[in-house]
Amino acid sequence: MKIFTDNTSLKQPLVSFVLVDWSCRESFHTLHYLNHQNIPRDQYEIIWIEFFDHKANTIQKRLDEDRESGRPPSVDQWLALGFSSDLCHHKHLMYNIGITLARGRIVTFCDSDAMLKPTFAQTIIDSFDFDKKPDSNQSGIVLHCDEVRNIDKKFYPFNFPSFEEVLGEGCINWDGEKTTGLNHHEDDLHHRNYGACMSALKEDLVAIGGADEHPDFLGHICGPYEMTFRLINAGKQEVWHPKEFLFHTWHPGTDGEYDHMGPHDGHHMSSTALAARTTKRLLPLQENKALQTLRLTGEAPNSKYLIEQALNIDSSHWNLKSLQQLDQKRTVTAPIFKNIFIQFTERAIFSLKKHKSLKGLLRAIFYTSFFYTRNLIRQNTQIQANCKIFLDNLVAENSKEFVILGTGEVAEQLYFMAQKGPLQIKGVYDIHSEGSFHDLKISPLENLAGYSGKIVLGAHDDLENRVNLLKSLGIPPDRIIVLM
Repeated sequence: MKIFTDNTSLKQPLVSFVLVDWSCRESFHTLHYLNHQNIPRDQYEIIWIEFFDHKANTIQKRLDEDRESGRPPSVDQWLALGFSSDLCHHKHLMYNIGITLARGRIVTFCDSDAMLKPTFAQTIIDSFDFDKKPDSNQSGIVLHCDEVRNIDKKFYPFNFPSFEEVLGEGCINWDGEKTTGLNHHEDDLHHRNYGACMSALKEDLVAIGGADEHPDFLGHICGPYEMTFRLINAGKQEVWHPKEFLFHTWHPGTDGEYDHMGPHDGHHMSSTALAARTTKRLLPLQENKALQTLRLTGEAPNSKYLIEQALNIDSSHWNLKSLQQLDQKRTVTAPIFKNIFIQFTERAIFSLKKHKSLKGLLRAIFYTSFFYTRNLIRQNTQIQANCKIFLDNLVAENSKEFVILGTGEVAEQLYFMAQKGPLQIKGVYDIHSEGSFHDLKISPLENLAGYSGKIVLGAHDDLENRVNLLKSLGIPPDRIIVLM
């Protein structure tokens, strides 16, 4: 690890902005916008964390200019973690370094190549209502700001367009007053940008163990929303600011197409993070050692000791080439065909009942069915990938077995894969213990009361009820696996 800058004169800022990089940033314009806010510079700090052993010349040039002109430094804490370039980056580890280093009462994780209005920092501080509760850290919220996105390539390389220009030609999610995500209430998860900007009290982030460093979050499929879901489980209220937004312009790799992708729901939302919403889990599956020290002791040893703790991790499974090879080994298997056939048949029967006119029926058969089938293939292929990652993680943990609850599409995939690997399906269980699943007898759910291994939900229907029943048997949330 290398520390390039540490502005020790900044003692008690109200908010700490954590910006992360993995030698991917071509433009550092976010630093320009953060250093042109309408509140005094000592009310907030800027932390820039680089994953690899790399020092950005652009940041160093800004700091040199700041020093010569007598301005406050553009970055208050700047460090490189020094990981080898053959590894896959881990944003959640960088988030935890940011939480550990943060001097502010509020910690904000935001897109490190976004445009921000001068009101951005003030809006975040005001949202936590410190004036009404000056001696309290119990604001009770986790705050998100949505992001306006423009895909017009005329802004690349970044050329400091006006906010009005970004809202113009090429903007894909603005309705005239706010983002379309804030107006979309049927599927907020996939229409709002949960990864763009999240703010929470440092005390609250420490209480939930910080960001989850489980291998599922390596690469592109990750984000601060993983902490949001667990903060909600801890009783915090999710709030989306109605007027403050980030603004993002196009650049190569915007959607992570060159990154490793862990398990997701087919729409790039982490299925491991989503599972926490169902199981109501509070703590990470893999907690950072520094955050664990802060959470359990309530003390803050010197930052150097904590950072050494935070970086005391096994990165032997993070090799990017190996992860990418696993990503490429995705094939359409027999269970995928079976699941697609069942789901398509159900949809076809529904369409025949719904469409009374010949025109509507023909549209459903020849147009809607094409897109529906394409989405089914994508979703079921992703379920297969998620199952593969789960089984690989079990093997890495030296586990020998697991059990399945429910007999849906996930169960089909796991059964097929387990036949070819070292892991054993110890049993199949369900609420109604009738019949068998392939060559395995279905046992009553109550029999899981004494089981100490991983329990995978094998179907996506009735998830919450099944999870609650498992909890009533004393099964802890971290042993309940939901593969979205």
